[in-house]
Amino acid sequence: MRSQFALITTATLLATAAFAGLAVAQPDPSEPPVESTPLPPVETPGPPPAQPEPGPPVETVPVPPTELPPEDVTPPPPEIVVPAPPSGEAPVAVGVILGGLDKVAARTAKFEVNMKQKVFYNTLIVTALACKTRPPEEPPESAAFLEIQERKSDGTVQKIFSGWMFASSPALNALEHPVYDVWVVSCKTVPAKTAAPAPPNT
Repeated sequence: MRSQFALITTATLLATAAFAGLAVAQPDPSEPPVESTPLPPVETPGPPPAQPEPGPPVETVPVPPTELPPEDVTPPPPEIVVPAPPSGEAPVAVGVILGGLDKVAARTAKFEVNMKQKVFYNTLIVTALACKTRPPEEPPESAAFLEIQERKSDGTVQKIFSGWMFASSPALNALEHPVYDVWVVSCKTVPAKTAAPAPPNT
């Protein structure tokens, strides 16, 4: 009798426990369902690649340096310094060499006129008052200051020109006359006197 009661009690306890487990395991319908996130697949590492078997060491042979042929470098020629010529004094003018043209007779003439002296060329009276020329190392140029008069048929004298004439530009300041033409050829010069050296200090 006691054993039957014990069995009944044990069966009752087991049934109560089972019912309670079912009650706990059953989800609450008011709660939202929980989505289960699938786990990513786990990659299993494969076997390591086979390492090549080390072969015998390779000996490197050094390459000899290539010698380039020497360049034929020609040195530049030395610079030649030409000294400037000494700037000497201009020669002294003592007169003027003139050229003349008779337009009617078509004849030319060359004559000299000393400083401040009158020279007759047909009906013209030419007087040279100054003449300038450049030193020999400079481009040649001569200029003379002339005074030209003309004798009239009645014996009177009239000044027809007074000014500078240039040998390089005869037309720059030319004589305007219907019959005669006069121009400067060059200055009549003599070498400049060399100054005596100063005596030494005593």
